[in-house]
Amino acid sequence: MPGLCSGWNAFDGFRAWRFRCANALEIAAALRRVGRMRASPANWIFSAAQRIDVPAPGVLVVRLRFPWRRFPYALTVVAAAPRGVDGPFRLVRGSRNRVELTRNGITVSFRRLTGIGVLRALRRGELDEAPIPLGDAGRFRSDPATLRVRRLLAMDAVVFRRGAVPEDVRRAYWQTANRDDYQALVAEDGAAAAFGIVGKPRKDDPAAFRRAVKSIDSLPPIHVRITVPPDATLQYGSRILYAQWRDRALGPELVLPREPADADFRRVAAPYPQDEALLGAFGLPAALGTYDQRAAFARLDEGLQRSALVIPVCWVADARWVSPRLRGWSEDVLGDVDYRRVTVAR
Repeated sequence: MPGLCSGWNAFDGFRAWRFRCANALEIAAALRRVGRMRASPANWIFSAAQRIDVPAPGVLVVRLRFPWRRFPYALTVVAAAPRGVDGPFRLVRGSRNRVELTRNGITVSFRRLTGIGVLRALRRGELDEAPIPLGDAGRFRSDPATLRVRRLLAMDAVVFRRGAVPEDVRRAYWQTANRDDYQALVAEDGAAAAFGIVGKPRKDDPAAFRRAVKSIDSLPPIHVRITVPPDATLQYGSRILYAQWRDRALGPELVLPREPADADFRRVAAPYPQDEALLGAFGLPAALGTYDQRAAFARLDEGLQRSALVIPVCWVADARWVSPRLRGWSEDVLGDVDYRRVTVAR
């Protein structure tokens, strides 16, 4: 959909892209800024740029270090939008706990609530849309008209730091990760257990699990320190994984972020709707210049399973309660809702 930029073309074998943009100067400044911000989820995209120029009014040119066939998707990420450019909604008021926007006479109010606060507000009829708190999706399943569950292009995974843990120990963790309980209790069966990041989906291998359990006695008895972010859902999920690994006589230890660690338990989300974006968010090679990426993705998944540097655990599902009076409500694979298309039935 045309937005800030209305057209583009590639040259130099997809190593350079020229965009026609009404706000080219502002966008160029935003891209350079994100390319310097290592903490930004989109940093890996724009740090790949050799140069970002505006050679003429309304023309943005991005030169990359390597071919990237789908680079126009990069400009759909939130970080690429410059501040101060008008969007479809006008901000009425904003604070940490409440934001109100308006468009064409309709006001959309976003409120920050606790899980219990969401349930109470739903009972009082004060909400038109709300994420379902962890563990409460079951009480809404009897009404499929209001419960919307969408699998997102995001994954919960354990990422080992290179050189921190021997490969045979990593493989034991990979094969004995408790994906079934995680899928049932965290994703509440709204998303599938993950045995690969991209490529052809795989299923559990009971024989590999038994071999891994049998090999544990011969492994070096080392503690594997795994950081867990301050997120209630991920902390709950990490305890499911921890219990299984401890039960199998492995040595996991859950630690706080910024403590010395050997691995990180993370929720990794794609910033734009392509499988390559999920790989990029993991910091993995994504065959960005390849026309048909399937073979490259399959090889990457096979290599990751051998090395066990990344333990995919479960895909992420977003469960939301949506009022029947909302028309045109839909959610994309990034978890975004286009509220321009939503109308309210009277």
